[in-house]
Amino acid sequence: MLKTLRHKTSGLIAKLILGLVVLAFVATGFAGFFQSSPSSTIVAAGRTKLTAEDYLLAWRQAEVGLANRLQRRPTREEAEASGIESQVMAQLVSQAALDEQARRLDLGLSQERLAQLIADDPSFHDAAGNFSRANFRQLLSSIGMSENDFIRNRQKAAVRSQITDAVARGATAPMALKTAFGLYTGERRTVDYITLSPASVEPVAEPAADAVQAYFDKYKQRYAAPEYRSVAYVVATPETLADPASISQEAIAQYYDANKSRFATPEKRQVQQIIFPNAEAAKAAKGEATSGKSFEDIAAASGRKLADGDLGLRTRSEIPDKAIAEAAFALPEGQISDVVQGVFGPVLLRVAKIEPESVKPLAEVQDEIRRQLALQAAGEEMQQAQNNFDDARAGGASFEEAAQRAGLAVKTIPAMSHFGEGPDGQRLADLPEAEGFLQAIFAADTNAENPPLAMQPSGSLFYDVTKVEPARDRTLDEARARVIADWKTDEAQRLLGEKAEALKKRLEGGETLDQVAAGEKLSKQTAAAITRQSGPGQLGGEGTEAAFAGSEGLAAVAVGPDGQSRLLLKVVSVAPPIDPVASLRAGDVQQLDQLMVNDLVQSYVDGLREAYQIVSYPQAIERAQAMIR
Repeated sequence: MLKTLRHKTSGLIAKLILGLVVLAFVATGFAGFFQSSPSSTIVAAGRTKLTAEDYLLAWRQAEVGLANRLQRRPTREEAEASGIESQVMAQLVSQAALDEQARRLDLGLSQERLAQLIADDPSFHDAAGNFSRANFRQLLSSIGMSENDFIRNRQKAAVRSQITDAVARGATAPMALKTAFGLYTGERRTVDYITLSPASVEPVAEPAADAVQAYFDKYKQRYAAPEYRSVAYVVATPETLADPASISQEAIAQYYDANKSRFATPEKRQVQQIIFPNAEAAKAAKGEATSGKSFEDIAAASGRKLADGDLGLRTRSEIPDKAIAEAAFALPEGQISDVVQGVFGPVLLRVAKIEPESVKPLAEVQDEIRRQLALQAAGEEMQQAQNNFDDARAGGASFEEAAQRAGLAVKTIPAMSHFGEGPDGQRLADLPEAEGFLQAIFAADTNAENPPLAMQPSGSLFYDVTKVEPARDRTLDEARARVIADWKTDEAQRLLGEKAEALKKRLEGGETLDQVAAGEKLSKQTAAAITRQSGPGQLGGEGTEAAFAGSEGLAAVAVGPDGQSRLLLKVVSVAPPIDPVASLRAGDVQQLDQLMVNDLVQSYVDGLREAYQIVSYPQAIERAQAMIR
């Protein structure tokens, strides 16, 4: 099987981007589950059984999807609140039903096709875009998954796709749905509006003490202090270990002499050419040049402008035609060449300007060389420093003692939330850029030996959680300034909303928007021919929703795009699309067709779930969930 992969380096694009399976594990760093997971059945359909391995795999895939939406790794509580458990179980039940159907239909997948699917997976490609067995092994090793387990999962998913592809092949959305969607997305409206800013209402006075207390009691959770952790850490990278002062002037000079070409600017020439239709015309022009005719006159006589053939200042390597490059860089400045056979025909050349090669002096580049040599030396010392730190910790040294023995500087963070913020609510500056730093800090025990985190592009970060301050409710005195500011903001918004509603009643009572705008000393604006898609660019999301919430003549109030102002708007005209279906974008049609495909597949799977006896095993599920916790 795997031998076949070495010959499958190109071909059809795989229908199933099953590399997400791998990426799910890579993104979460969840290595080793397959070695320790229980083998008891989670879900069964007929003779088909899905195990804890399948559960863990589905969980991590769902967790990665949630992480993509949140733009960070979710906590266990967030994952549970999102309904991930029911999502995973629904997925496993569907997989079991499809696997059982595949078994009864005696479906399979050839080794050749399976090899092609894996070879097509970009997760395993090298820089040239070809399948790399080394990358394949490295990626599987990093997630603690054996080749056989990975291939088995790939094969099962590919077989399931045979069923779903057959069920939904050729499915398209009905014309009625496309028409309705076209009417919805293609309708255009012209809307007049004015913008009321918070400055439109009188400044809010300071709140009374009882109002502050009531507001704090109502929103107490908003002012709660999250868990804070104090952290000590050391960074072992070439940059942190580099000591430019240790690099001698002699070493700098030796490097400079050995690498002078790196500091050289190659010769450049401004090359001008005249292209001729044939060799005879070129030779005749060369004869005229020899007789004293200027290059400019030769160009004019051939019907060409000199600027058209000016290649500009270029190095030899920047001239794509090698014959022209060689001839141009052999010419003295101002001299006209013999006839040169270029790619596009015979030419005459002239070098209008020469910028000779130059080399930066040592004094100009010595600081750059010093830094580079220091980084090179530090790169060689980095592994030893990491080993010294690990050995010291293993020998019972404290975090600070281990850092001192390894020659590493200890940095501290007095208090940090799991959002990377300090007690003042501001993002902490200069947090280390180690992958998973915040997650690791809030998963660690205090004063424990923790595995180092990888730094990019190289290096390690060692850390120690020195103190944990549990989450707690702040007192009113601690949060008073923020509470008062929030109360005043909310009160200003309440007053602004009331004013906007009062102005809307005037519109509904017969006044024009121009009259209302004049009374408020505001300018009327117009959002012309907007759709539900383009409207947010002018009116914001809420403004667009309000503008499409009624018929022509509608007056409405909505929060402005900035989230603070209010829009008072009136729908001036409504224009449905002439041809709703033709107004749809290609992407819209594809989306509708995909919805139809998804609906057909889901209906088919629901039928299988009713046809086969689906059994789940709560105790096995609990054991699998315990491994995640």
